[in-house]
Amino acid sequence: MNVAVETQRICAMLEHGAIDQRAFLDRSARLVAEAIGCSRAGIWVFVGTMNGRMMHCLAMYDGVGNRMTTVADHQPGDHVGVYFQTLEQVGYVIATDARTHFATAGFFVEHLEPRGVESMMAASFSVNGKLYGAFTCSQVGSQIEWARPQLNVLRQIGARVSLALATHAARTALDTRPAPFIS
Repeated sequence: MNVAVETQRICAMLEHGAIDQRAFLDRSARLVAEAIGCSRAGIWVFVGTMNGRMMHCLAMYDGVGNRMTTVADHQPGDHVGVYFQTLEQVGYVIATDARTHFATAGFFVEHLEPRGVESMMAASFSVNGKLYGAFTCSQVGSQIEWARPQLNVLRQIGARVSLALATHAARTALDTRPAPFIS
């Protein structure tokens, strides 16, 4: 599979209305899991709340069960704060051992361990220069030593998918109906 070609194909389908946003997100998450070779792949956005930023999952593909699944939001707190800071400052997180990595250790026991996650990799994406979300890869049941080429592929997919998503959101939010005729 040529990842760049498949990414472009999925994005073009959204842009031309051949699939809706839900199908686009599902296909994109599946593509990430297949391209990276991980157990789970997710697309997350960061949402501002009164208590700080939380992470909201737009799509999560579970390769173990070969299905899309839902994941609870990660509420604001110190454990998510370190993760956010790392994504903002470095642009990615590579955690071979998610229980001990400084960016993921804080939410390991509560969020990752119950789901069997051993390793995590995330690449952030921005919209108009502002951190907007992250594409994530998780390995369930065993650790994986993530390689730089995997991170590069994740970033490439993330850059194109996030652009298509932002363009689609802007286009669908525009009211393109003609103004009423007033004589």
